[in-house]
Amino acid sequence: MDTVLDDKIRARAAEILLDVERCTDPVQSAQLLPRQVYTSQDFFEFEKQAIFGREWLCVAHVNEIPSPGDQLPMTIFDEPIVVLRDLSGEIRTLSTVCQHRGHPIFDGLNARDAEAPCLNGTKLVCPYHNWAFGLDGKLVAAPQMTETVPLKDLRRFVRLPAVRTEIFHGLVFVNFDPDARPLAPTLAKLDAELATFGLDELVPMPASMRRDLPWNWKIHHDNALEPYHTAFVHKGVHESAPSRLAEFGEFEPGDGQIMHPTYLVSEEASLGDAADGRRRTPGIPGLTEEQRRRVMFASVPPLIFGIFQPTFVSLSFVLPTSARTIDLRRVNLYPKSAVEVPGFEEIYAEQLKRKAVAIEQDAVTTEALQRGYESRFAPRGPLAKLETTIPQMNAWLLTRYQAALGATGG
Repeated sequence: MDTVLDDKIRARAAEILLDVERCTDPVQSAQLLPRQVYTSQDFFEFEKQAIFGREWLCVAHVNEIPSPGDQLPMTIFDEPIVVLRDLSGEIRTLSTVCQHRGHPIFDGLNARDAEAPCLNGTKLVCPYHNWAFGLDGKLVAAPQMTETVPLKDLRRFVRLPAVRTEIFHGLVFVNFDPDARPLAPTLAKLDAELATFGLDELVPMPASMRRDLPWNWKIHHDNALEPYHTAFVHKGVHESAPSRLAEFGEFEPGDGQIMHPTYLVSEEASLGDAADGRRRTPGIPGLTEEQRRRVMFASVPPLIFGIFQPTFVSLSFVLPTSARTIDLRRVNLYPKSAVEVPGFEEIYAEQLKRKAVAIEQDAVTTEALQRGYESRFAPRGPLAKLETTIPQMNAWLLTRYQAALGATGG
């Protein structure tokens, strides 16, 4: 992904960001970002270079590819990639653009549905001319090339490009910037929270995929993080973790996550577990007493939002496709003890049905909010205390926007 800023795009982004001084104030005086940050396609093109091409992007959970040979193809910002577990068990990410003529390996005759389970095999084979690559990216076969460049010569310089990959508590992050700084040091607060979750041992349920959702990716994070709306938008759904029990921490320079807890009304309560708000599956082992009493909402922008609660974890992979649209892949994870409970399939089906209510409430709300941001009369504040995470998200964004502009002389 190209991270060199086009002069026209840079100039337009700088113009949109002229008035952002109060956007990172304490919530009592904070201002929203300019509305064009959420609506302008030019600004989205700027974000492709300033953020998506430079930041760590969470794309999967390690147990979505549990066995050697497992392959999870996906497209991230028009880049076809595959997250896989090679035959030694190591997780890798490779470009799947065949290095012969450029046909994506999991496209065309090999196209796959994003909700399909992972594949398993020892090779990656392009459907166009049957060039094959090993799970390490090395060229394995190139039919009928002997008369021009024999296979032994091709193998010296042809291989699938590797994409930088880091694993953080079982979450797979990739980065298209070869010079990007390591991920883990920026996530110290989330690291402390997840130290007891055993996230890398949880069992993922089948992924769901929703495409062309009509709102900006930042609106998704803002709405998912702030608890102010939950008593109104989610009335009757969110009572086990009411907004009055939400707390907030400080956002500090260098933080790569925005997070806050909301406490449960009791240790028996669960958010979206059952109609009566009580838990129906065993809790995640190893959690502290504090963690058993709360739900942690956390974003690692730009792609991942997680809900970490005592009984299960819900991950939303936010995949921006334009200034006004996203795709959204969701994966829920449970401890093995929960999956082994008799009747778990029925329990999980009921949980999905209940969760669908909140998902639809958020969908119509964020879609309407996007339409409001299109108006010349869109406001820029004031905010309530329960919206503390919004200036924190602004701070994360502006650090990166301004760094990108500064790097190009803006």
